[in-house]
Amino acid sequence: MSLLNSIWLLINIILILLILIRNPNEQSFQETISPLKLFDSSGSAEKNIDNIIQFLIITYFLLGFILTSKVF
Repeated sequence: MSLLNSIWLLINIILILLILIRNPNEQSFQETISPLKLFDSSGSAEKNIDNIIQFLIITYFLLGFILTSKVF
């Protein structure tokens, strides 16, 4: 597996986890990470997670485009 494929797979896994954590309907994940005190408040946590998700989605599509264009 090439380096780009490995990075793409890692981004897939991280995106899935972040979306599950961010999903307001999935309270169990939020309750699990709340004792870790990674963020100052829940509002800043949501904003930071949203920014990370946006960055990873853009990276995901760029890597997907690069990997697809290498095939052709």
